[in-house]
Amino acid sequence: MGISLKTTIADLFVDGNWRLPPPRSESMLQLHIFFTTLGLTETEDRYEWIVNDKPSSRYSTSEIYRKLRDREETVPWASIVWIGRGIPRHNFLTWLFVLNRCPTRDRLIGWGLQTDGACLLCNQAAESRDHLFYLCPYSWGIWVEISRRCHLQPLRNWDQTLLSMQTLQGNKTAKKLTLLCWQSTIYWVWQERNKRLHNNQYRSQDAVIKLITHQITDRISGYRFDSPIISSRYMQLWLLTAS
Repeated sequence: MGISLKTTIADLFVDGNWRLPPPRSESMLQLHIFFTTLGLTETEDRYEWIVNDKPSSRYSTSEIYRKLRDREETVPWASIVWIGRGIPRHNFLTWLFVLNRCPTRDRLIGWGLQTDGACLLCNQAAESRDHLFYLCPYSWGIWVEISRRCHLQPLRNWDQTLLSMQTLQGNKTAKKLTLLCWQSTIYWVWQERNKRLHNNQYRSQDAVIKLITHQITDRISGYRFDSPIISSRYMQLWLLTAS
């Protein structure tokens, strides 16, 4: 339009009239005509945000973010992955495995990498998510013991296990404890796999089970800083399953 980028509205609107450069096209002429329909006042300028057709002088980062991002349907497994008072790194790793995005050997081979495809935990079958949880005899032995402590019937099939986590029975405390144990099992089985791959170090099933039980105990103990009552409730239930 021939207007400098540094020009302000006050420079163009003087004494109630628009001072615009002569229009050089039909579209610019129509824009000039539109400007004449706008009335300006001498009041101080203010910002106004319009979200969902609702004007507001208050800016909300969270509201703008929700508007800009794509909103997807809530997946049925969200509540068993992003559990309250969970262990963040366990939540995240479980999420990756639910989406089957972890670099298991079958995926590495699928990407074109030249690597041995055998499971690092049992060396009896090709490594994949579904094999690790829990077709692999090594991880299966761990899951059987952890399931026993949760009064849960262990399943070897990944999809069936995922469904069983979504349909847990019992009170809120028991279900939450079971989810903590399930996610911790996923985490430590994967850690053992990586330890063997990168450090050539091996732990027995009993050693991994102890890591899981100690971590669950520590997590429950940590609840006492927010709520001693909740911590005590979880700890009593957890200790009852030890025998």
